Amino acid sequence: MFFLRLLRSGAPISEILISALAIILAATTAIVFHEVSHGYIAMKNGDYTAKSRGRLTLNPVAHFDLVGLLMILLVGFGWAKPVPIDPRNFNNYKKGMIMVSLSGVTTNILIGGLGLLLLYFLNPFIGYYYTTTPAIIIMLKMFAYYYIIYLISINFMLAFFNLLPIYPLDGYRFLDLFLKPGNAYSAFMERYGFFVIFGLVLMGNIFRRLGIWYFDIFGMVSNLITKLIYLVV
Repeated sequence: MFFLRLLRSGAPISEILISALAIILAATTAIVFHEVSHGYIAMKNGDYTAKSRGRLTLNPVAHFDLVGLLMILLVGFGWAKPVPIDPRNFNNYKKGMIMVSLSGVTTNILIGGLGLLLLYFLNPFIGYYYTTTPAIIIMLKMFAYYYIIYLISINFMLAFFNLLPIYPLDGYRFLDLFLKPGNAYSAFMERYGFFVIFGLVLMGNIFRRLGIWYFDIFGMVSNLITKLIYLVV
């Protein structure tokens, strides 16, 4: 989504490179804070597994998943290497699972909201420049502007994606807490969840190209986020 739009934009190569760097850093920020929040909330509920395995770190290498990162860069959502959690250590199993399941999504929404505030206050300074502005200042302003834009877009998109009740996403983990053990839905999702996700992505792209936009749920959410950004700007 993001890189494809850049390549089709016809922008100068320097702007494309700056935008690409901004996308990578914004995606890394979204992924790292999403995963660290899972481990941190698990620790607060009595499980120190993530901490003992070095996953409570902002070092992106510890959370890196190549396929998940490529998904974010190409279509706007994806995943990182799951943070190891042992719910048996929770002080209260159900409370701990609910808090851990929702922590990543909540963190992404908060970061996206912070990005909107930054954009609102900084846009007069980083969104405009004059022909007499030095080139290095233009590039720095351009990078800051694109970084905030993509920080908003990726975090909100990641939050929406993870709320879907599809295995292995956070939305599924949350829903599964309220379903009976051994139910058909959970059994199906744990076996075919990845295929469902890729099917939704594939069908969304097909429907978008056919002009049937209301079947492209990811495209609709992306458009809503874009409209929100424009409102703030």
